[in-house]
Amino acid sequence: MIAALALTLTTRLLLVQTATIDLTPPEPLPLGGYTERRGALAESGGDRLEARALILGAGERRVAIVTVEMLTVPESLAREVRSRIPEDLPLFLVATHTHCAPDSQMLNERMTMAIPGIASFRRRWMDWYAERIARGVRLALDTASARYPALELLEFRLPLNRPRRPSALPDSLASVLSVPGRALLVMYAAHATVYPATERRARGDWTGAVARAVGAPVLPGAIGDVSPIADGSPDETCQKFASAVQAGLARAIPRRLRPEPFRFARVPIDLGPATPHPDFPRSYGLPAPLAEDVSRRFAPAAAEVFAIRIGKLAIVGVPAEPTSSLGQRIRLFGLGLGFEAVWVVSHVGGWIGYVLESDDYRRGGYEATLSFYGPGLGDRLVDAGRVALSRLAATAR
Repeated sequence: MIAALALTLTTRLLLVQTATIDLTPPEPLPLGGYTERRGALAESGGDRLEARALILGAGERRVAIVTVEMLTVPESLAREVRSRIPEDLPLFLVATHTHCAPDSQMLNERMTMAIPGIASFRRRWMDWYAERIARGVRLALDTASARYPALELLEFRLPLNRPRRPSALPDSLASVLSVPGRALLVMYAAHATVYPATERRARGDWTGAVARAVGAPVLPGAIGDVSPIADGSPDETCQKFASAVQAGLARAIPRRLRPEPFRFARVPIDLGPATPHPDFPRSYGLPAPLAEDVSRRFAPAAAEVFAIRIGKLAIVGVPAEPTSSLGQRIRLFGLGLGFEAVWVVSHVGGWIGYVLESDDYRRGGYEATLSFYGPGLGDRLVDAGRVALSRLAATAR
């Protein structure tokens, strides 16, 4: 009887462990994010780049939510990190999508083609990054755990994002998951492109500024067609983001969340065959046959949605840059299932490119040329997100 009561009480407490580790390479590497840099090496100075590990658990289940100040998380890097942490610890690995970090294509074992302005695969650096990130997870696991009977969800408007495509519907809602006196996660949708292509130093961008200000990792939302509002210098804009989040936390009224049910769901995305957008060959100066070959070699053959349930909060991780309307479709479906909050997080566990609504895909433009699976991928991604949410909801019943 006493043992059963102790198990019940433990299950109802949320375990929290954290660690932060330096992710700045020991030598200059080409920065990613802007091909117009033409592979120029990073200059000295700038920001310390970091990986931030957050271990959450309830009962016998745990998950590692890890943000890395990088452009993307290649599938090969995620696989290597998983091989270096406990096998039974699910990994929710998120790139903050800063455009001023070493080019993550160096960590992508499929990137064996020579494309101007984009780095090619280097095994040495994939191993270095994988070990550094895994070390952060292991450090978090070794820290003393804190346990909490409830969490707090704080939401407030942050009018610092803007549309970057005609059909964009930016969501200005910022969300913070916290425990008393401590922020755990921040969620907001805006590209980390405050610093322009002329910046040659490592930068965490606005996501790094916010993370340092509030002491919590920042998750990028559905940012495929959403940019930040930058009406001052890059440094001033990043400080504005940090100050606005701190002010929002001070005025927001927290909503109490119980930590259970604590569940996971993984659902494969029906990618279909890799097919270059009709504008892709012209945009990158490639003959059509070569463009098809490049798309097939570069685009992943498989991908999945990884969703986490923490009480009435659902966190839906997608390995892509979905546009705002796709994120909204997934979010509304989850709210209809009874979740109080649904976060759609981009750049989780891989990168299959931009994902757009079918009409938006046909409209063309930069984002469409980096969408590799045809006009129907947006609907298929939403379907996978809905299945994941339904499974999370079903476990509670």
